Amino acid sequence: MLVRQNEESTAVTVVGVIDFGDSEQGPYVYELAIAIMYCMLQSGVVDPLDAGGHLLAGYLSRRQRALTNAERTALWPCVAARFAQSLTMGAYTYSVDPSNEYIVERAERGWTLLRLLWHDTPREQLNTRLDAVLRSYHCSN
Repeated sequence: MLVRQNEESTAVTVVGVIDFGDSEQGPYVYELAIAIMYCMLQSGVVDPLDAGGHLLAGYLSRRQRALTNAERTALWPCVAARFAQSLTMGAYTYSVDPSNEYIVERAERGWTLLRLLWHDTPREQLNTRLDAVLRSYHCSN
């Protein structure tokens, strides 16, 4: 936010907003992790731990190259980080507006999935499941 302080007091006025998300380039794995997190959260047909593999298969069908080793290593921590960020912001939003029941409904599932992803499922198992889904689409990474 851009603010301007009133010359006669300590009051400030918001005079602009800058969205840096559109002004920088970040690794694609961040965008992929965000999409996977929301697919996991919304998944009602496939196991949420497999939802990311289906999304990744579609992504790789259009991308000219596979994920690098660094991207692959960073993928699950980035998904978990997005869960943590989204759930933390949701908790804050709910503390400001307790009438927002949507946040409460999403949070319960979100915290469960974050725990499953980060604590209860070994990383090797996550990668094995991801590879199995990718193989079902005849693609690999």
